[in-house]
Amino acid sequence: MNKATRLTTSVLSVAALGFVAACGNGGESGPQGNGGASGGPDSSEVILDDNGFALYTGDPQQGGTVTVLGGVDFRSLDPAVGNDGNVNNLYQLIYRYLTQYTYNPETEEMELVGDLAEDWESNDEATEWTFTLKEGIHFEDGSPITAEDVKFGIERAFDPSLAIGSDYLKTYIDGAREYNGIFEEPEGLDSIIVEDERTITFRLDQPVASFPAIVATPPGAPFPADQVDSPAQIADAPIASGPYKVASYREGDVLELERNEHWDPETDPIRPGHADAYEFLLSLDSSTIDQRMMAQQGSDVNAISSSTNPLQAANLAQVQQNPELAERTVRGLPTCTTYLGFNMTKEPLDNLEVRQALTYAVDKQSVVNASGGPLLAEVAHEMLLPAVPGREEFNLYESEEDRGDKERAQQMLEDAGYADGLSFTMDVRNLPVWQAQAESVQQAFSEIGVDVTLNVIDAANYYETIQNPSQQNDLAITGWCTSGWYSGQPLLEPLFHGERISDSGNNNLAQLDDEDINAAFDEAGVMTDLDEQNAAYSDINRMIMEQAPVVPLVRQTNLQMVGENIGGAYAHPSRTGYIDYNGLGLLEPGEQ
Repeated sequence: MNKATRLTTSVLSVAALGFVAACGNGGESGPQGNGGASGGPDSSEVILDDNGFALYTGDPQQGGTVTVLGGVDFRSLDPAVGNDGNVNNLYQLIYRYLTQYTYNPETEEMELVGDLAEDWESNDEATEWTFTLKEGIHFEDGSPITAEDVKFGIERAFDPSLAIGSDYLKTYIDGAREYNGIFEEPEGLDSIIVEDERTITFRLDQPVASFPAIVATPPGAPFPADQVDSPAQIADAPIASGPYKVASYREGDVLELERNEHWDPETDPIRPGHADAYEFLLSLDSSTIDQRMMAQQGSDVNAISSSTNPLQAANLAQVQQNPELAERTVRGLPTCTTYLGFNMTKEPLDNLEVRQALTYAVDKQSVVNASGGPLLAEVAHEMLLPAVPGREEFNLYESEEDRGDKERAQQMLEDAGYADGLSFTMDVRNLPVWQAQAESVQQAFSEIGVDVTLNVIDAANYYETIQNPSQQNDLAITGWCTSGWYSGQPLLEPLFHGERISDSGNNNLAQLDDEDINAAFDEAGVMTDLDEQNAAYSDINRMIMEQAPVVPLVRQTNLQMVGENIGGAYAHPSRTGYIDYNGLGLLEPGEQ
């Protein structure tokens, strides 16, 4: 094999790699670890940013239980199914992948390193990738993790009943799009080749220079073939490869994780495993979470708020005015774009002039205020994040101070034949900030004679609903996040390539299927020169906004509070900007 890319230390630059997920907050990854390889700061002190918020809450000790206070149950314990930032963060505690990311919040450096894999290599065309597994890696029952288990885990994830989460492996592995999973087609894919117990090769259907980042996604988790008999089994009985295993789970109430005694920290540069156990308390009211985190009574000193329940805007002033509260509040990273999606299969949203009129009508400053104000959100004009290489900033739908141009919007509707107004139904997730954002858009539309009814959907089932074309309504508030791969490929293609439209797990909510845009994606996707590829995606970004399938609204930087006894808390880009659950532990394990 031609070794065009070989990394015996298994490190790649963040500039080229990563993956995305639907945002789990208002929506596709620790510090000092075992052996000091997890990439976080080495500091026993709290590190603060310029606003007095915590960049890092100090080095934790070994032992004790970390409690996570959340308002939303997890979509599924099966890593092939869940597809929001919070559940993907949870998966990191239970499952391991071939590769994964480290991050240092002080230096802002993130690296892709070997997780289960000790190294990897590709051919010159980046169409074949071979990974070599580490020794000493095991499942929770002590059985070794082999290349066959990696193959089985990925082919299991391709089952139609499971293929709801991240779809990058299915997109790029040769033949995977037509494959129905190991239970329906037990012969498996001949494009996933087990060379021996520790070596596995993937044959792709096109060049993918960043494939090592794609195997870091949750559907890449391995499972033992001789212990899994049905597609639904893992959701009910997870098999851990990470530092923790499921001790008990009462849906909508509590999830308890305990130590996986067969996890070897010497093989894991990602997960320090400070705590002995994790307790996730579910279905709590957001106001209750804020009050508990600020009051710090009893065992709440050992708790954090979940990524689905960041600090409410109403309590921001109280935190800002109290340095002790601010010092245990971590500000998230702007890795997500919240947007309004138009279902272009519905009339009259199939009319470009109507979509553009609605785009002009939105008061984005109002959406910023609904998101908690400028400290918690900034206006978005297009779908590429500011840090994406090659991105060109533009705004095709300008209005004074981003307040919307109501007169222009109304005139465009009249010209399109809708002078008497329109009525739509908007899907929105049952989270306070999302509903506030939806109400802001609803109010802006009412000012041009467009009536919008909000369809509020349970937060845990939101994506299952809106990602099913037969169930989604006219409009939807949602978000798309990067977890490190700052490129148009993961940020744009899943949302806007016509071939990515599917009957379930559909991320192309607009159902945009434009021949020119599809062709541009296909051409950019096989480019091996990253500068050329980045420029191509910048052009595609503009092509998309000209078609107005979505209205970019804001990019949020939410705040998560932690208890005064919580160490190791910091925002991780590869966890969609939230606190990395992996790094958490107690500063004093003996505290209540």
